[in-house]
Amino acid sequence: MTAPSLSLTAISMTFFQMTGLNVYVVNDQGAVILAHLHDQLPVSLRDEQQQDFEFLCEEVLHDQTTSCSFTNAWGLHYLAHRLQKEEGETAILLLGPFLIQAPDLQTIMKAQQRKHLDFEAFYRGLKLISSSTLHSIVNVLELAGSIRPASVRTLDRRPAPPPAADKGTPKKIAAQADEEHIELIDLRYQVEKEMLHAIETGDIAKYKKISKKTSNLYDFSERFPGQPVRTMKNALIVLNTLLRIAAERGKVQPFFLHQISERFAKQIERSETMAALSQLSEVMGEEYGELVRTRAYSGYSPLVQKAAAYLAIHFSSALQLQQLGQMFLVHPAHLSRQFKKETGMTLTDFQQQQRLAEAKYLLTTTTDPIGWIASYVGYDDAGYFTRVFQKFEGLTPSDYRKFSIKSDDTIDCISGGME
Repeated sequence: MTAPSLSLTAISMTFFQMTGLNVYVVNDQGAVILAHLHDQLPVSLRDEQQQDFEFLCEEVLHDQTTSCSFTNAWGLHYLAHRLQKEEGETAILLLGPFLIQAPDLQTIMKAQQRKHLDFEAFYRGLKLISSSTLHSIVNVLELAGSIRPASVRTLDRRPAPPPAADKGTPKKIAAQADEEHIELIDLRYQVEKEMLHAIETGDIAKYKKISKKTSNLYDFSERFPGQPVRTMKNALIVLNTLLRIAAERGKVQPFFLHQISERFAKQIERSETMAALSQLSEVMGEEYGELVRTRAYSGYSPLVQKAAAYLAIHFSSALQLQQLGQMFLVHPAHLSRQFKKETGMTLTDFQQQQRLAEAKYLLTTTTDPIGWIASYVGYDDAGYFTRVFQKFEGLTPSDYRKFSIKSDDTIDCISGGME
């Protein structure tokens, strides 16, 4: 898989921010090099989208002078434009899906012979773009190849804030309230190192043990007098960054790091009570540690690391051994043997493990229907998903969800009694 250049990244990110649409950079064969996503495509439509990409690439390459506007059988619309950079780099920029008119879902589903999947929520979340807006986007697409990262000069005519107290001299710096005790500062950094090393190695028990003993080491309330919630939010933002770096050192792939750090960043800002933030601070360390334990592949060869990371990200797609071999420049049989030798699992077993792990997470953290979860993790048949889940977990998905909820309730009751 070819890595995108900085120029292609700047172009695709510009359109992603300006339009609010999914933006893909693909090669001449329709293989995705780079993707920025606003709308998650239902799993059952991903094969159709790949076919659409390949069709669009053929059309764009056939006539390289114009952009291409395309509506597929599902009423989903895409724009495509071939990028020709001055450096000789070529790629195709794809925007979509979006809508140019409100779809008739019943007619579409009947025509496509799909009955068991609910696409209403997906379609409801798509942008409906007018003809004039569409043409405006195309106008900018024609200039896409000339887009480069630009600098900006910031002007501000607001009144200047009053000058801060002089803290420049060594004596005054040494006298500041939060730096009175150099021993305390050294201790904080030492504890911080130990906590992050625990995350890096996936040692959740060690992390929890250390964090319980350090709550009184970090009191920065004087920085935001009378704003305890804001103070704790800032502390958690810093913690989120540190935990992400520790997990990265633990060999977790950037895709998973981005997912978890973005989720916690949003939860931090949405929390408005000290109790909620305190609970979040406990959960963050545990989840980052669990991420290292389940998503890090540091003990494997580079080939197996790449294959495992790919399957962990694309767990819902059909396993194509020939395609994996081409992607990693090895014979498919060698990849299969090496993967089994190092992990003790076949590629198929590993992918199924990833699907079930994602399904368990969704069952315990959402109220999404079982059928939707089955489709999301890669099973078109909800009945087959239930049988597979019960075989490996000993419970049906519904029972697993009920048991998890009851377990959480019991924990809450015990905790409340102890307080």
